[in-house]
Amino acid sequence: MRLSRPARGWIGWCFIAFGLLLLPRSVWAQAAVDVSQSVTVQIGQLPIILSAPHGGTLPIPDVEVPREGEGLAKVPGGFVTSRDTGTEELVKEVAAAIEKKFGKRPYVVAARTHRKFVDMNRPAEKAYEDPDAKPVYDFYHQSLAKACREVQQTFRTGLLLDLHGQGTAKDTVFRGTKHGQTVTLLRERFGEPAHTGDESLWGSLKSRGWKVHPDPHDGKEQSGFTGGYIVQTYGSHQGFGIDAIQLEFGADYRNAEARAKTAAALADALAEYAQRYLTVDLPQRKPNSPERN
Repeated sequence: MRLSRPARGWIGWCFIAFGLLLLPRSVWAQAAVDVSQSVTVQIGQLPIILSAPHGGTLPIPDVEVPREGEGLAKVPGGFVTSRDTGTEELVKEVAAAIEKKFGKRPYVVAARTHRKFVDMNRPAEKAYEDPDAKPVYDFYHQSLAKACREVQQTFRTGLLLDLHGQGTAKDTVFRGTKHGQTVTLLRERFGEPAHTGDESLWGSLKSRGWKVHPDPHDGKEQSGFTGGYIVQTYGSHQGFGIDAIQLEFGADYRNAEARAKTAAALADALAEYAQRYLTVDLPQRKPNSPERN
């Protein structure tokens, strides 16, 4: 008799749990380290958090069958298994550019595993089908939640940028905030222009030559790119007090030739944003010393 996938998974977990009880403490520690190899985590020194859930390429040990979307509606954004090509590399470039600009590191949580096995930007019941993927999913969100708590406790405010790739318009970057909901704290503290005006993050990016949407910035966000599970879970309309923005990059911003330029422009825009809305001071340059870009 062929067992169903849930039954096979349940039986497998029973054997695993029993086996783990027999392992020495040193092996328990090694198991936790192995899970962490599936997610890149950087502890930061700034109230800036970078997330990249869909750029990974790695398999998950013991997860052999890709997700099939059982019971999920086949609608745009509802069930996707393809990766956001270049975003794992882009988040590293952005983190390095921010550290160069600010002299301090941002927080980073980025998936190294392929989206076909687990989708970090979905609630758990829609994110994976094989229970062996659960520890990786849990580690990603535990790390992201911890980063948000640390930023809130240390700085009382912060910004989470969730980096994605889209194939709708290669020359455009789409903003997703659930129409302003995930940046509720920013809007309450500094007014609507902090979100939609020329001195918003979107305004700063446009001034650097980016083609952004919505434009005008108070326009309606593009359907399908209005902000997914991550920004809806950790945005400032929730209890973390962190404003959250989803950035959907077209290919022109995340291909290998463009990533360094994209990262530098985003770091520059974040410097303006941080000084205005996060009360973060940039390092003082020596007189007559040129700024490095």
